[in-house]
Order: sequence, then structure tokens, then C-alpha cells
Amino acid sequence: MGFAQAVQWWEAWQLRVLVLSSLFLQFFLFVAAIARKRRPPPWFRFLTWAAYLGSDALAVYALATLFNRHNDRHEEPVAPSAGLEVLWAPLILLHLGGQDGITAYSIQDNELWRRHFVIAASQIGIAVYVFCRSGWSGDGRLLRAAILLFVPGAIKCLEKPLALKKATATSIVNASDLLMVDAIEDEDNGGENGAAPERMDSLEAFVQAARQCVNEEAEGKNPLYFDVETNSHPYQLFVDLAHPYCIRLKNLQAMAAKKTGREDAHGRVRAAVSRAFDRFYTKHKASYGGLLRAVVVLLTFVVIGLFQERRRSRYARADVVVTSVLLCCTAALELVSASVVLCSGLPEPDDSVAQYNLIGCLARSKKKKHRRLRCLSRLLGFGHQLDWIGNTERRHRPSCRITKLVHDHVASGWTGYRDSGDDGKVAAADAGVSKGVETVNDYRQFNDCRGQRTLKREGLFPATAGGGKAIGESLSMPFDESVLVWHLATEFCYFDHVDAGGEATRYSRVISNYMAYLLFVSPGMLVPGARRKLFQAVYVELREMLKEKPWESEDEDDEEKVGKKMKKKKPRAMDEIARTIIQKVRDPPTRPCACPRAHRASADLVRKAWDLAHNLMEFAKKKVDEPEVGNGDNSKGKKIEPVDQAKKGDDWMWEVIQGVWVEMLCFSAGRCRGYLHAKSLSNGGEYLTYVWLLLSYMGMETMAERMQRTMELPAEGDPGALVRTSALDDDEEEEGKPTVTAPTGDSEAVTE
Repeated sequence: MGFAQAVQWWEAWQLRVLVLSSLFLQFFLFVAAIARKRRPPPWFRFLTWAAYLGSDALAVYALATLFNRHNDRHEEPVAPSAGLEVLWAPLILLHLGGQDGITAYSIQDNELWRRHFVIAASQIGIAVYVFCRSGWSGDGRLLRAAILLFVPGAIKCLEKPLALKKATATSIVNASDLLMVDAIEDEDNGGENGAAPERMDSLEAFVQAARQCVNEEAEGKNPLYFDVETNSHPYQLFVDLAHPYCIRLKNLQAMAAKKTGREDAHGRVRAAVSRAFDRFYTKHKASYGGLLRAVVVLLTFVVIGLFQERRRSRYARADVVVTSVLLCCTAALELVSASVVLCSGLPEPDDSVAQYNLIGCLARSKKKKHRRLRCLSRLLGFGHQLDWIGNTERRHRPSCRITKLVHDHVASGWTGYRDSGDDGKVAAADAGVSKGVETVNDYRQFNDCRGQRTLKREGLFPATAGGGKAIGESLSMPFDESVLVWHLATEFCYFDHVDAGGEATRYSRVISNYMAYLLFVSPGMLVPGARRKLFQAVYVELREMLKEKPWESEDEDDEEKVGKKMKKKKPRAMDEIARTIIQKVRDPPTRPCACPRAHRASADLVRKAWDLAHNLMEFAKKKVDEPEVGNGDNSKGKKIEPVDQAKKGDDWMWEVIQGVWVEMLCFSAGRCRGYLHAKSLSNGGEYLTYVWLLLSYMGMETMAERMQRTMELPAEGDPGALVRTSALDDDEEEEGKPTVTAPTGDSEAVTE
């Protein structure tokens, strides 16, 4: 086929190829909408992004081609295929409306709703023009079929920009105020489902009420509120707006319920994440969506019946086949889509915990194929993306148990130290150590803890109280450095110390690897100002340690004695690499370091990590030597086996490490902006969002409160209170400047 013949073929088949390609992209987007909640691989996300952008462009191109064909025929006789082609116009409008499960690909798409509205309006106008310019030759059935499809097609085409508008920050703020009106009125009226506390106009009042609520739930008394459901609208948290104190108390009671709070916490938070995803990225939260889907499905099957009754011999066979495929496939797609909207909905979001291990990254970099790919990717400028894809573990860890650890940590903040075990009993060693949050200062100190509370409970913080110097320094450095130091220290303790293999060991490493993952992949979510380069600098430092030969730290006269060591194979397994690094930092070279300052800084972090691990292991040994409190069997001559003693020390050490990591996880979650949490949902979400929502539901400090702290002055007012315009008559508004009153108990109005 020559070039001229190819051009001629394309002119004849152009519109058919475009509409069929548009149909194929809609099927792919439907599958992608279901899979994107389950943390799909990067290559699938790229295809989804390309299909999301290409589907709109392809639909617009198809309508433009249809417009040009009918615009060129105004002086020519109407072709028989014109009637069928006009039937394709409303189908293309349905495609332009997109799939219900993928209205927006990223959070930024919601702010482009005006552009989508203009595109939708212009394409509807083109479809109307095609209707007017086409000649129907008395074919009334096809005319009725096209009109039946055009109405829902135009509505669905306009539905997409409206759904995008509802997901913008401005719309969520306005909608949140309307949703909270009932909650404020319920608080004013004393509560519908139980006795509500007095109006809370300050953080101090909320802290006292929250502490009373948790204590009553823990003691099995009558709850403050009778309902045990959390607020089902978490959207305003994603725009950094706090719930009113009354809603926060109800959420706290539901999460602190003695029988169901701890066990149902993960499911409730996961449901909230799913609802937030539906609001930001789908049409599933549209109140009219189900009715429109049902109408579209019904009309599509009606059009299929009208088309089948029509005499089709007058049309080209290719056009008849294309029309049949378009109608049947569109009907099937709309039917399945309507079933998802009206019945089951999209699947629950992925709640696994991503993993990124620094030692494991070193082990993978030793492989030749990885080195070659890394060199090629760096030449092309994709080195960071390859490191992210290649070194992030594909097997993510389940997070339900970690959610329970976070729940226990926050609950112990309200009630005092409690054992983190499944039985929920108060630990004997911890009884009476802390009375929990009682004042605003206690409340803020608890929200600012990033390991100090666990170490203080065990007598390891501050250093003057019995803890080592390295332990205190590890919490006083910047948070990103602290995460790296504790991540390496956790690995050093795991590979160098006798491991009991308990749950604390497992989940300590899971949280440690997840925090390292956040630092490397999403440093902005870890903490504002976190430095990814810090992670890379430590990685380079560890890699240089593995390259150093053992004889480089010895005298030059002894080089011949160790010359045969050059032929030894480099370590590849994680345990061998970890032990090699431990040997390097345990026995550093005696020569002064002449390396650059940046290199020395990363080397200092590795050294501090070993000092921290060494302190923890030494205190574990001291814990073994401590006598049992209240154990009368020992006085009768019962001998404790050395293995049991070592296990006791290991269990204590890993409980401490686990407690520190849980506090660091909460510290990071409380300092991440709601916008970043919403943004991460487009790629499957981060487990940090689960922790963030759980902290909010359990009454912890929000980002807005933290940014508006008054250090010396009392925190007055409710930061989540509704701000509304006061008017004596709803039908009449006073001319001039409006008067705005905040429902915080003040009788004075603020006049602008």
C-alpha cells in the first residue's frame, strides 16, 4: 500500500477508528478506576494517566471530524452513512463524560473544572450542529434514537465538570459548613442522642470533656453520647479544617468504646479514606448519579432495539457493524458502571504499608543487572524513579496491627500508660507512672512526642535519668535525621543482637521501613522540609564503607599480610552487609578523616546510629540482670535459664523500639498537610493517611490548631466552629455591611 492509498484509506476509516478507539479507552478507564484504589504498579499508573488524557482528546477529535464531514456536505448530496454517523455523536458525548470512577486523575484536575465545562459545552454545541446539518431522509426511528441518546449524553458530559467543582477546596469548605449546621444546633439543644456537655469555648474545656469521655468508656460507665458512630464526612480534614469540639467528642467516644473501639478502628478509618477518595476522584458521591446511570442504561437498550428494527441494507456494512459494536458495548459498559454505583461501589482502598530498607537497597545495588540499569537511567535522568521502583518492596505489609498500636498509644495518652497487648490490661510496671493528658500543656506535649514518652517511661530519657547520650541525641536532632538514625539503629539491633523473633521485632522493622520509604519517596509527607538528599547521602556513605578494603585502616607495612583479601567476594546478603557495616563503625580507622564536610556529616549519622543501637543493646543486657519484682518463686530457688533471660532483654528492647517508632509515626502524620493526604489518594494512598485520620478521630491536635497555637495565652474558641451570617429574618438582609457571628458563646458581633 502506497502513501496515497494509505491516506485514502485513512480518510474513509478515520471516524470509525476514532470512535472505536474512544470506546476501547472507556473500557480501559473502567478497569483502571477499579484498580487504582489497590496501589497499582507504576507502569499501570502511567497507562491510566495516558488513557485519562487521551480519552478526552480522542473524543474531541472524533466530534471535530464528524463536524467537518457534515460541514463539507452542505453543497453535496447526503451520503447514506450520514444518518448512522449522526447516531455516533451522542455516544461520543457519553465517552467525553468519562467513567464514574475516574473523574480526576490527580488532585490538581479538580481545579480545572472551568476548562472542562467550556470543553463540554463546546462539544455539545458541535453535536447539536451535526444534528442540524445532517439529512435524515425520513428515517424517523434513527432520529428518535439519536435524540434519546443525546439528552443523557449531554447531561453526563456536563456532569464531569460539576463533579470536579464539588471536589475543589472551596466547595468542600462551603459544604462542610452546611453539614455542620445540624451538629452545632444539636450541641445547642443538648444533643439528640444523649446528654451533651456544656458548650466548649476553649481547648481546656475540650481536653477535660475528652478525658472524661475516655475514662467513662474505659470504666464501662454510661457514655457521654449514646451513638457510637464516627462522623461520616471527613472531607474538611483534607482542607485542614478541624471538626467542632462536639463532633470530635462523638468521634472520640466511638473510637474509645471498650468493646468495639479498638477492633473497629482500622475499618472505620479505612471507610473514611474510601469516602474521601470517592469525593476527590469519582462521581460516586453525586446524589443524582444513580438515577442518571439507570436512565442512560435504559435508553441505550431502547436505542439498540430501535436500531435493530431499522432496515440496514441501505447503509454500508462497515458502518452498521461499527454502530452495532458501539451501541452494544456502550450499553454493557453503562450497565456494569451503574451496577457499581448503585450496588457495591469501588473496592476498599489498599491499606498495606510500603517498605523501603536502606540495607536492602545496598544488597540490590550489588547485582550487576541493577548496576547497568542504574547507569542507563542516570544517563537518561530517571535515576531517582528507578531507585524508587526497584528498591521499594512489592510485598507491602498489613497495617491492621499497626493501627491497633497507634490506637493504644493515643488511648494511653488520655488514660495513662497501658500495655499495648491485645488483652488491654494495664501493665504492672507502668501502673501509676502517668495520669495521662489533664491540661492543655499535657495535650500539646503528647502531640509533640516523637519517642520521648516511651523512653521516659523506661527511664532512658533524658540522659541524666539513666539513658545513654546517644539516645538523647537521637531525638534532639532534626526529624529527618532522627528517622534515618533510628532506621539504621533498628537494622543494627536486628542483625547484631540475639533476636527473639517476636511481634514487636516485626512491627518495629515494618514501621521503620515505612518511615524510610516516606523519607525517600514522599519527604513532604514525612515532615515539612524533610530532605531526600539526606537519605541518598547516607546511602552513598554506606556504599563507600562496603567498598573499603580491610587493610586501608592498617599500617602500610602490613599490606602484604592481607594482600590475599583483595580476592574475597563482596557481601551481598542483607545480614552480611549489615555485619560488615557494624564492623566498620565499631572499629573505625585511627587515621584522621580527610573527606569533605558533607561526607563527614553522613558518616556521623551512621556512627550515631551505631551508638544508639549499642546503647539499646547494653540497656537490654542490664534489663536481664534486674531482679524480678514480686516474684516469690526465685526466692525458693527456681533457676532462670540464660535463654529466657536473653529473651526478656530482647523483648524489652524491641518494645522500646516499637514504642518510639509508633510515636514517630504519629508525629509525622500530625504534621502532614491535608492536601498532601488527598493528593496521595490518587496513587492508592499512604498508610500515613490512616494514622492521620485516626489521630483526628481520637481527639488529637489538628494541623490548623498546631499552626495557630498561643504559647502563653489560653487557647480560646473552637477552631472547628461554624462561622455563619446572623440575620433576624431569612428573607430579608440588612443593606450595607454584613454582620458575622461565630458560635463560640460570644454575644458580640464582628462587623466588617
